[in-house]
Amino acid sequence: MPLLSQKSHSANAIAERLPRLLAALGEGLYERQDALRLGLLAALSGESVFLLGPPGIAKSLIARRLKLAFHEARHFEYLMTRFSTPEEVFGPLSIQALKDEGKYLRLTAGYLPEAEVVFLDEIWKAGPAILNTLLTAINERQFRNGDSQHPIPMRLLVTASNELPAPDSGLEALYDRMLVRIWLDRVQEKANFQAMLASEGQSHQNLPASVQIRSDEYLAWQGQIDEVRLPDGCFELIYQLRQQLDSQLAHSCYVSDRRWKKAVRLIKASAFFNGREEVVPLDLLLFKDCLWHDEASREALQEMLGEFARLHCYRQLALTRQLLELKERFRLLQGEMAQRLAHKARQRQQWFGRRARGIALPLTGAQPFGKQVHLHLLYPAALGAEDPTRLTETLAFDRHRLAHWHPTGEKLVGWHLGSPAEGHYELVLDDQLRLGVLDVQRQSVPLVLVGQQPLPAVVLAPWRQTLEELSGQLETLSQDLRRQRSLYERQQNHLFLGQEWLQKVEESFFVLARDLGQLQGDARSWHARLALFGERV
Repeated sequence: MPLLSQKSHSANAIAERLPRLLAALGEGLYERQDALRLGLLAALSGESVFLLGPPGIAKSLIARRLKLAFHEARHFEYLMTRFSTPEEVFGPLSIQALKDEGKYLRLTAGYLPEAEVVFLDEIWKAGPAILNTLLTAINERQFRNGDSQHPIPMRLLVTASNELPAPDSGLEALYDRMLVRIWLDRVQEKANFQAMLASEGQSHQNLPASVQIRSDEYLAWQGQIDEVRLPDGCFELIYQLRQQLDSQLAHSCYVSDRRWKKAVRLIKASAFFNGREEVVPLDLLLFKDCLWHDEASREALQEMLGEFARLHCYRQLALTRQLLELKERFRLLQGEMAQRLAHKARQRQQWFGRRARGIALPLTGAQPFGKQVHLHLLYPAALGAEDPTRLTETLAFDRHRLAHWHPTGEKLVGWHLGSPAEGHYELVLDDQLRLGVLDVQRQSVPLVLVGQQPLPAVVLAPWRQTLEELSGQLETLSQDLRRQRSLYERQQNHLFLGQEWLQKVEESFFVLARDLGQLQGDARSWHARLALFGERV
């Protein structure tokens, strides 16, 4: 991913300051890092934040801390009640202007129309007169005072409530303008709870000016955020997510076009403040805090974005499908080789016009090992539950016991070559009378009688060719996986995502790499085994 150009060098500077700024903002707060990260991102991009949660969980404190992010920012805070009046929020009427000029003007100094950071607690308890004016203020950043319009310098609006707006209350438009929605709960971790109880009151002193955001910086960044590119690949992922939301959550999670547009600008801001010129898939995970409507849709969206992180962020699903296709081809090849190589039993000969019951397990041609008969497993497998990581390749059985074995479900005593200890192995026959042994997962592994005639090259050649093709395709897949993993590692130092979301991506890479490595190892072992079957087994 290319770094930002020289004209956007200031974004790199803030990217270096942001971790220090977030650390200072979060001092004395426990389990509130996500809320601060998202609130700061909303502040940096000029969006609104809605904090939802029960009383006494630091919603007000978070809002006050976010104010400190801006150098010398004017701040307005108000607790809404059903008795609140517009004068308490937008400023009292100017009696002098009314007397002298007959104008209906408000004295806005110290009130919302002149504030850069605004916190409105218990937002849904305000009356219609306040909420309607607030709707215009949020959407247009304008306040009508008398017969003229005045710009509102508001960079961040934080609202909070213990509840969601009531259905059919007429508050849908205002709620829709609160882009970032954060659910807060009580402190959960024991150590954090203990530290919180032992801590003294949190300080509200100003932060060092060196980490705060200046007005000129903030204004310059707004234009640079809009220049961040949205690659076609990321757009396709966004459209896919939109289709999924429409099909699964259409009745409980309506997302307006305006909300989508604002959410995309937020992820552009995320890319910008992470020092990038374009959006990457990790930025899209921030939709988890932008698109939900209520508790049910929030949980569904969290699950949906978790699946997105595991399957789509870095083409994990496409790579997994390729791997499954190669696994299936390898399985078919194993079945073809098992059909030719596995030792077969036969029905007993007829006596006096009747077929004898049972089967015969012919051992003629077996390489002599004294009283023992050796059987190769067609592919190494774990047979002992006491050590499932130990893979067995060859088993030895007593010739007489093996010759008189019947598929009754009883285990037969045998030896793993190289170990003097006896084991008990359950032999089985499939529907084609091919001999196998059950592994620790009770899957049948075909057995090959040691001493059979070597297979001709004309039989082995197609198998070798198929294995070489599979190995080449596996290596190509491995290179693709390494490229995606390298891309993720360059982008994972994300300022606005919690570690648990990065962990989802890492876990998906781990599973893919593990399964791919296992299949590559199986393919390599089969090259060696085909050479063995080309000699005297």
